[in-house]
Amino acid sequence: MSRARYLGVMLLAFASIALGAEDTFTPRLQTPRVAPLTKAQRTPAQQELLASRPDYNVYKTLAHHVDLYNRWSPLGRFVMTESSLPPRDREMVMLRMGWLCQSEYEWAQHARVAKEQAGLTTEDLHRIAEGPAAAGWSGFDRMLLRMVDELRYDTMISDATWQALSTRYSVQQMIEVMYTASQYQLVSMALNSLGVQLDPGLEDRFPKDVALPALATLPQSARLEQPRVPALHPKDWTPEQRQLVASHTDTSQPVLNLYSTMLNHPGMYAARLKFGSYLQRDSLLPAKTRELVIMRTAWLMRTEYEWGHHVESAQKAGLSDAEIQRIAAGPDAQGWSEEHAAVLRAVDELRREAFISDRTWKTLAKHYDTKKLIEIIFTSGGYTMTALAINSLGVQLEPGYPSIPKQ
Repeated sequence: MSRARYLGVMLLAFASIALGAEDTFTPRLQTPRVAPLTKAQRTPAQQELLASRPDYNVYKTLAHHVDLYNRWSPLGRFVMTESSLPPRDREMVMLRMGWLCQSEYEWAQHARVAKEQAGLTTEDLHRIAEGPAAAGWSGFDRMLLRMVDELRYDTMISDATWQALSTRYSVQQMIEVMYTASQYQLVSMALNSLGVQLDPGLEDRFPKDVALPALATLPQSARLEQPRVPALHPKDWTPEQRQLVASHTDTSQPVLNLYSTMLNHPGMYAARLKFGSYLQRDSLLPAKTRELVIMRTAWLMRTEYEWGHHVESAQKAGLSDAEIQRIAAGPDAQGWSEEHAAVLRAVDELRREAFISDRTWKTLAKHYDTKKLIEIIFTSGGYTMTALAINSLGVQLEPGYPSIPKQ
């Protein structure tokens, strides 16, 4: 066996150990890890944030980090209220992802919305948990649920599913439905890991007679070698699109393929930019921690574009070339500090079951305060979202960037 092949096998073995530590879901928390803010605890900024929102535990928990919430919430608002997806489709996608991630808070909240606003029945909810193979779905509904499963497990939408959904959806709607699924994967990660408890009055619970979904492992399908959605050439940009790009990058230089591709949906671009720029530029995390989270996420998602673009950032953050390569081997590789092994393990656990274990959380809490703990979840979830878009839209890596270590 060649040395390169041997190293590839060892990297996969390390990763399989990390991702395969459990074969079923860890029981979800019965008490909060981060308690909802009481009225007496709230700062003026937290009071302002919560004044216009329902009295739900999710808001009172995320209000611990007002700056992050305010930069992320436009994306959530777009997905929930501004996208052009039919409400029924939107809620089916959200509920399916909540089930796959075993986030009962998400399920309970959106079961209520689905019945009140989208016309779904209790029987429909049960079939959403059963999945795309359940009897009674239309062909389109079946493919919609399959899309969620593919994003969760294979980290991209397959050709067959893309083509089937495209018979009804425009390119913009394909982007919207993909971001709806990935946004609620992030939400599930946060709800589960922070221990957000059900609010009074929520009646729906997970069905008890449906087998639990599988845990997520390393995706195996081939990545796209050509774009599904083309990057827009600058000569074709509208004034709105040009202004969006100019707000965060130098347009006198070649614009990255990711940006030029996402310009196909200016509304999503603008909402995503607010969140992404926080994670990239304004995060409270140490730079080394941030890049460990991003690059481990990229490797687990098999997203060469994300990996290649963050190698230089990781070097600037103080990671050596050997450490960067070791990110692919995962948290159990020799050489990591307790802190950084826990960071990598948290990313693996969020990928595997959308939940950070007690052991990992306790170790992280020795090194990070509440805001930084929340940011670790949102950084992994946010870059998971970006990876799903890159993989599914077929965004191609520009020449000259490093390749991702092979599995």
